[in-house]
Amino acid sequence: MSENKEKKGEENVQADRMGTMAYSSKDNESMHKSLNGEFILYQILLKQILDGKFSLNLNEKSLYEHFQASDPKDKSTYKEFDKKYKASKAINWYTRESCVYKTLNKALRTQDTKNTSPFATFIKDLNTQLTKEHQIFIKQQKTPTIQLYRGQFLSKDELNRLKTSHGELISMNSFLSTSKNRKKAFEFAKSRTPPSDDLISILLELNVNINSITKPYADIERYSDFQDEEEILFVFGSMFRMDNVQFDEKNNLWIVTLTLCANDDPDIKQFLSILEKETKGQNSLVSIGNNLMEMNKFDDAYAHLERLFNNKLLTDPFDCVQCHLMVGKVEEKRGNYNASIDQFNNGLDCLLKESTLKDHQLISQCYNSLGYVYCKLKEYEKAFQYFELALNSKTNDLSLTYLGLAKIHFKMTNYHLSLEYLQKILHSKPEPSHAIITKTNIYIGSIYATMNNNEEATKYFDKVIELQIRKLSKDHPDLGYTYDAIGLMYLENNAEQKAYEYFLKAYQLQSQSLPNNHPDFAKTFTNFGNYYMKIKDLDNALIYYEKALENQSKTLSWRHPSVVESYLILGNTYWKKRNFDQAAIYFDKVLKSELAREKIAESSLSLSYKTLGDLYYDKFYVYLDKKILDEALDFYLNDLKIELKVKLHEDLSLVDLYKRIAEIFYKKHNYGQALLHYNRLLDSYYKNLPINQIKIDEIYEIIAKIYLKRHHFNETLLYYQNQSNENENKHEHIDDIYFEKRYLDQSLNYFQDKLLKYRKNSSQLKDIYYILGNISYDKQDYDQSLKYFFKLFNKNLKKQNFNDLALKYIYEAIAMNYFHKQNYNQSLTYFYRLIECLLMNNTKNYSFIDKIYNLIGKIYLDKDYTIQYLSAKEKNQGIDHLPMNNSQFEKYYLEQTLMHFQNLLKNNKKKNDSLGDIYRIIANIYLKKRDFNQSLIYFHQSINYQLEKSLSLAQTYILIGEIYRKQHLLNYALQSYQDSLNILQHIQSRDQSLIDNIQKKIRKINSYSI
Repeated sequence: MSENKEKKGEENVQADRMGTMAYSSKDNESMHKSLNGEFILYQILLKQILDGKFSLNLNEKSLYEHFQASDPKDKSTYKEFDKKYKASKAINWYTRESCVYKTLNKALRTQDTKNTSPFATFIKDLNTQLTKEHQIFIKQQKTPTIQLYRGQFLSKDELNRLKTSHGELISMNSFLSTSKNRKKAFEFAKSRTPPSDDLISILLELNVNINSITKPYADIERYSDFQDEEEILFVFGSMFRMDNVQFDEKNNLWIVTLTLCANDDPDIKQFLSILEKETKGQNSLVSIGNNLMEMNKFDDAYAHLERLFNNKLLTDPFDCVQCHLMVGKVEEKRGNYNASIDQFNNGLDCLLKESTLKDHQLISQCYNSLGYVYCKLKEYEKAFQYFELALNSKTNDLSLTYLGLAKIHFKMTNYHLSLEYLQKILHSKPEPSHAIITKTNIYIGSIYATMNNNEEATKYFDKVIELQIRKLSKDHPDLGYTYDAIGLMYLENNAEQKAYEYFLKAYQLQSQSLPNNHPDFAKTFTNFGNYYMKIKDLDNALIYYEKALENQSKTLSWRHPSVVESYLILGNTYWKKRNFDQAAIYFDKVLKSELAREKIAESSLSLSYKTLGDLYYDKFYVYLDKKILDEALDFYLNDLKIELKVKLHEDLSLVDLYKRIAEIFYKKHNYGQALLHYNRLLDSYYKNLPINQIKIDEIYEIIAKIYLKRHHFNETLLYYQNQSNENENKHEHIDDIYFEKRYLDQSLNYFQDKLLKYRKNSSQLKDIYYILGNISYDKQDYDQSLKYFFKLFNKNLKKQNFNDLALKYIYEAIAMNYFHKQNYNQSLTYFYRLIECLLMNNTKNYSFIDKIYNLIGKIYLDKDYTIQYLSAKEKNQGIDHLPMNNSQFEKYYLEQTLMHFQNLLKNNKKKNDSLGDIYRIIANIYLKKRDFNQSLIYFHQSINYQLEKSLSLAQTYILIGEIYRKQHLLNYALQSYQDSLNILQHIQSRDQSLIDNIQKKIRKINSYSI
C-alpha cells in the first residue's frame, strides 16, 4: 500500500495492517480444523460476490442511507458515490483517499458481512476492471517473474501462524496493495513504531510468475492520486504459498516471503475440492455464519444468521432448516443452551413435516445436537432420549452419538460404560476421522486416569502422541490437548512437578501456533492455576485464573457458563485468601449471570445464593459486623425461596439451609423467625425415615433456649400468625398457620413429656415451666399458660421476695395472659408489680418501663367503661394471687400511671393522632378515680384528635353522655348520646345491640322531659 495513503490513514491503526490467513491441510484433519475458518470464509465470500449472489438486504440501500455517517465530508463522499459511481471508475474510487476505501477495507478486514454487503457490486466491478488491467500489465512485462513488496503491521498471532505454515496456502483479508520499489516498502516498514504490543512491523516480499493464470492483479498507478507510487493491486482473496519467515537481525525486521499461486495449483484444487464437498447442499450465506462461528466470532455469526431470517433472504425451506440448525450451534457456543434447543427443535420440526426428508442426515444431526445440549444442562434423561433417537436413525454418524453417550456416563461416574462407548467409536465402520480417533483416545486415557489406572491411561496417551506426531507434526497444537490430559493425571496423583512440565509443554505449543483468543489457552491457564492451588501458592494461582478469564472474555459473553465457572474459581480462591471483598465481586458476577439467563436454572441460581450466603457468614465471624450477617441472611432466604419452587418444605436436602437461617435469626435475636425455621428443620427430620432422634433432641434444646430468652410477651413468636400476607396465596398462608400450630402442639407434648421425667425438687423444673408457659401463651391457651407461670412464680417465691428482679419476666407473662383474657384488673395488678420490681432494684431500663406503661394505656383504651360506670364499683374479674394490700398498692400506681401520661401529653409537641389516645387514657384514668369533671375535660379534648365517624369517637360520646347523666345534666347527656348514635348508624361494622342500648337511653331521658 502506498506510503502517502498509509500516512493519511494513521489515525486508524487498522489502515496500516493487512490480515493474513493460512490454510493448513493438516489442520483440516485435526481437532483444530477451525483454524482454517477465516481462510475458507473469505473464499466463500469472494465467490458469492463475484457470482453476484452476495446481498444481505432484499433492497440494498445506498451507501449514504446504509452508513448514515456523522462526518460532513463522509456524507458528501457517500452522496457523490451513490450519484456518480460507474463500473468503469471502480479503481479510481478505490485509490481515492476517502471514506469509501477505508470503510470497505475495514469491513473486509473485520469480517463485517453487514457492511461488506453494500459494496458487493463495487467489489465485483473492481475485480472486472482489475482483470482487464491485468491483461495489459502482463503484456508490458519484460521478465517472466517480478518481485513486489509491502511494509505493514502484522499481529504476533498472525506471525506465529505464518511460522508454522511453511509451504501452506496463504490469503489476504482485503485488497492487497504492493509496490515494485523494495526500498520504499522497507523504509515504510521501518519508519513507524507499532502502536500496540500485539503488533510488529514486517516486510512482505511477493514473488509473482507472470505466465501463471491467477486471480487478477494490476498496476494501478495511472488511476491513483499518487502517481509515483508504482502500486500493484491484488484482488482480495488472492492465494499465495508461504515460502519463508525470517528475522533480519541487522534491521530488526521480520521478512515474510510469499509466492503467488496459479489457479491450477494442486493445493488450491485440492482445497476447492474439499470445500465443495463440505459445503455441498449448504446455502453459502449460511456457510459464512458457520465460518464466523469457527473463528470464535459467535456474536457476529449470530447477527449474520439472524439477518438472513429478518431480511427474508432464505426462500428455500431447506435453507431455513440449515439456518435454524446453524443458529442452534452458535447459541450453544454462546452458552445460551435453552435458545439452542429452541433452534434445533425448529429445524427438526421443519424436517419431520417433509415426507421427502424423513431419512435426511440432518435429522440425526438434530437428535445428536439436542443430546449434547441437554448433557451440558445436566438433564441426562432427555439427553439419553435424543441419543436413542439418533441411534435409530438410518443416516446417523454413530461416532457422534457414542461420544455423547460416553460423556453422559462419565458425568454420571459410570466409567466402564463410558469406556465401552468410546471403544465402539474406535471400532466403527467406516473408520472415523483422525480428529475423532485422537479425541477418543485422549478421552479414554483421561477416564483411566480418573479411575486411578495410570498405567492404562499412559498407554493411551503415548499412543495418541505417536499418532499426532506421525499424522500432523511434533509442533501441532493438537498435542496440547494430550499434554494437558497427562498433566491433569499427574496432578491428581500428587506428582505436581511432572504435571507442571506437561502443562508448560501444552502452553508452549499453543503460544507458537494459536491466536491469543483461542479457548485452548483458557484451559491451560486454568490447569496452571490448579497446579499452583495444589502447591498452595494462591497468588500465582490467581494470576493464571485471571489469565484464563481474560482469554475467555475475548470471545465469550460475561454470562457464558465457562466464564461463570472462572468467576467461581476466582471467587473461591480469593475466599481461601480471606479476601472476602474480591470473592464477593466474583460470586456476585455468577449470581448476575444466572439471573440474566432467558430461562433461569433453579439449581444454579440456588447455588449462587448459597455461595454468597456462606461467604458473608464466614466474613461475619471475622469482622463481627451485624450488617454482614444481614447480607448473609438475605442470600440464604433467596436460596430457600428458589429451592421451595421445586422442593417440598420437608425435603431432607434443605436441613442445612434451615439450620443456617435459624442460627442467623437466633443471633439477631429474632426468635420468632428462628423458631419457625427450627420447626421447619424438625419437620424435615420427622417426615424422613428413619427418624433421627438425636438430631431432633438437639433442635429442641435450641428451641428451649429460644423460649427461655423470650422476655417480652407483647410480641408473638408465631411468624405466620403475625403476618397479614395480603398479597400472598391465601391457601398457602392457611397451610403455614396450620404448620405453626401443629408444631406448637408438638413442642408442648415434647416438653410436657420432659416435665414428667423431672423430680419435684429438680432445678430444671423452672426452665420447663417457663418454656411450657411460653408455648401455651402462643397457643392462646391463657389459662394453661397462667397455670405454668404461677407454678414457676410459687417455686421462685420459696427463695426470693416479691421484688426480686428474677421475677420481672414472670410478672410480665402473667400480666399479658390476663390482658388477653380481658381480665384487665388482674393484668394491671401484675403490670404494676413489674414496675415496682424494676424500680425497687434501681433498674435504669426506662424504655422497658415506658413499654409497660404503653401496655397499661392499651388497657385503659380497651376497657369497656360504658357499662361499668353505671354501677358505683367495678367488679373484680379475678383472684389476686399476691397476698398484699392491693387497694393501697393499685391506688399508688394509678396515680403514677396518670402522671406518666400527663407527662407524655406535655412532651408531645406534635399534634398527631396519638394525642387522641393519650387524652382518652387520661380521661379513663380519671373515670376510674371517679373524678368526672376532669374525665369530661380530657374526653372533650380527645374528640379533636379522633377520626370522624369512628367507633372510638362514638364510644367517647357515650362515655361523655354517661358522665353527664350521672351529673343529672340530661340535655348534655342527650346530645352526646345522639352524637354517638349518628356515628354508630353510619359506620360499616354496626353494633346493633349498642345502638339499641343508646336509643333506650335517649327514650328514657326524653321520658323525663315529658
